[in-house]
Amino acid sequence: MRDRILETALRLCKTFGVKSITMQDIARECGISKKTVYEHFADKNDLIDEVTAYMTGAYVERLSECHAAGRDAIEELVMSLGHTELMARSTNPVLLFELEKYHPSSWRKVQDFKQEKVAGAIRANLERGIGEGLYRSRLRTDIMVHLRMLQMDSLFNPLHFPAATFELHDVMHELTIHYINGIATPEGQALLEQYLPSAISA
Repeated sequence: MRDRILETALRLCKTFGVKSITMQDIARECGISKKTVYEHFADKNDLIDEVTAYMTGAYVERLSECHAAGRDAIEELVMSLGHTELMARSTNPVLLFELEKYHPSSWRKVQDFKQEKVAGAIRANLERGIGEGLYRSRLRTDIMVHLRMLQMDSLFNPLHFPAATFELHDVMHELTIHYINGIATPEGQALLEQYLPSAISA
């Protein structure tokens, strides 16, 4: 039941944001009483904390799957692109802003997740690609990790890419192609063309 409540709460928060969702809304969507929700979560802050951990944990699992399944660093990155696009398309951009404003403990979880898990995955991919000869050997990985993190932050910031003007799918696609072409060797760019036929090599 706890996982069912978390999954329902996550779906509602990703669709409508955090502020407008009540414990009663979650109970109604689950087909249970509000009392049952409170048996598992002390209050809304507690629930949102758990939802945030659930959401970030699921994304870490997807990144791990991409790392294991990718035949090389570029395929790994292209596969993770698909998961990130799906997350971006299914998440209301106000979610992160509302977490920052109304749920500081949950926001800290998001920030820790980005710095520990996402940045770590980016660094590991860079090191893998350099080792495979698909990324340029003299890359400053610390700078490239920071750059990629800035790209990801911009993607979810409606001030940078307003939904009325940009499709998140298109933005993520173009950012990733730009990023890979900036770090890839000719061999890496050839693989990018193979994995993403629409990619334009530098």
